[in-house]
Amino acid sequence: MRATTIAALATGLLLSISLATPAADQPPQGPGLAAKYAGDAGITKNPAVIFADDFESGDLKKWEDPQGTIAVVDEKPNSGKYCVVAPMEKGKSEGGAAKKWFLPGADRVFARTYVKFSDDYQYNHHFLTLLANENGHRWAAFGKAGLKPDGKTWFCSGMEPWFAWGKNPSPGEVNFYSYYMDMGIDKKMNKYWGNGFFPPGPGKGEAASKHRVIPKLGQWQCWEFMIQANTPDKADGRQTMWLDGQLVGDFTGIRWRSDANLKINCFWLQHYGYDDSDPTTETHKQKQTAWFDDVVLATEYIGPRVEKASR
Repeated sequence: MRATTIAALATGLLLSISLATPAADQPPQGPGLAAKYAGDAGITKNPAVIFADDFESGDLKKWEDPQGTIAVVDEKPNSGKYCVVAPMEKGKSEGGAAKKWFLPGADRVFARTYVKFSDDYQYNHHFLTLLANENGHRWAAFGKAGLKPDGKTWFCSGMEPWFAWGKNPSPGEVNFYSYYMDMGIDKKMNKYWGNGFFPPGPGKGEAASKHRVIPKLGQWQCWEFMIQANTPDKADGRQTMWLDGQLVGDFTGIRWRSDANLKINCFWLQHYGYDDSDPTTETHKQKQTAWFDDVVLATEYIGPRVEKASR
């Protein structure tokens, strides 16, 4: 059982999200809209950007529903003076999280976040997630672990590291953990746990394959992912992921929804694990930590932060 909590936590970080026009055949990579803004300064002036937080305010006031251990700290951030931390500790905490709703939402959303794992990190249960909630019910996608989306009220997908039952070195390989209309069922439990999509695509792929991509420990990396909602009842949805501006996975032919009014409208910044259903229990350390910084939400591919802006 891989996921019993699509309703758990979210963590604080600097994130970049885009809401854009239909996905092109070939996803972009390398520099994105962030390349026009040195250090992301003034990036919110770009009409494609709907949210940004570098945590230099020293607080989480731009976020909603902070939970658990999430906090703003001055512990070697990716940029500036501050970043967000969310440790998990055996017997004491299951991590931390925060949410950002951007209602009514959009059909395509990019999310960029800088991420760092502690040097001795092992594995987590769930990580960064984008969710679609029906209009007027912003909690519709939460608390749905084990259920299949009906196409009218919710769907969601997260970019996270997966340990593949010990086959992957820590922190695990990047993949999408997705709840969508055509997802497969766990026949042993008769439950719809999120389905994994493993690079490079376009199909779902397999865990721990020769194509796996393992994030680094102890250093900042730029995580970005995109969800493109489908034309109602057509399997033309998409999800794509990047690490440090390099395309690592692109998955097509997904049926997320049956109602065009269902939009992607929430980003869940979460570092979650150590719960009773966490499949990585046997590998748990006493404590492990993830940090987040430089978050942006937008209507286009964002790309890594730059020190010198392009023209």
